[in-house]
Amino acid sequence: MTGKLIVITGLDGSGTSSLAEALCKCDPNGMLFKTPGGVFGEARELFDGDVRTISQSAHFLYYLASVAYASDQIKSHLKTHNVYCVRYLIDTVISHRVAGLDVELNYEGMGYSIHKPDTTIFVNIDESVRQNRITVRGKSGLDKVLDDEDTRNRFLMEFNRYEDQFHLVNNSTNNLQDAVLKAMSILDWLN
Repeated sequence: MTGKLIVITGLDGSGTSSLAEALCKCDPNGMLFKTPGGVFGEARELFDGDVRTISQSAHFLYYLASVAYASDQIKSHLKTHNVYCVRYLIDTVISHRVAGLDVELNYEGMGYSIHKPDTTIFVNIDESVRQNRITVRGKSGLDKVLDDEDTRNRFLMEFNRYEDQFHLVNNSTNNLQDAVLKAMSILDWLN
């Protein structure tokens, strides 16, 4: 079996993790993956703090390295599984473009080769619904950053630059199954 890599992306609080988990449960060959993981996940707090403040470039390279590391792990898993990945290269590029870096969504670069997704799903959500959900779960640091309408709109504008590379799934209802069914219609092996 050669599996598929399905990347689930969107603003924090849009339901990316919930959708990926639900899709994975519908797929007997599914495996859930989130980035950054392993040693990169352990170092995330340091890089999101002092390093980011001092050097956006170093912060970007840390996340790029975490995706390259995840990509190598995913390649191995694709031998036997479909991999549903929450956060991947598109998220790294978008967040750093919003921060002012001139980076692009390149899966091949100087010294790296990142496995390109077979399908990318952008989870869209009405902002009032997103706010209600993140208020209930508790707001993270990025949730608070995205409270700023200008910043949130810059994220959405940057995602729109790559709209030809993803499928849109709306998750604004109170029933996750609605989003799951929309995503399954894109992922033909789940039908």
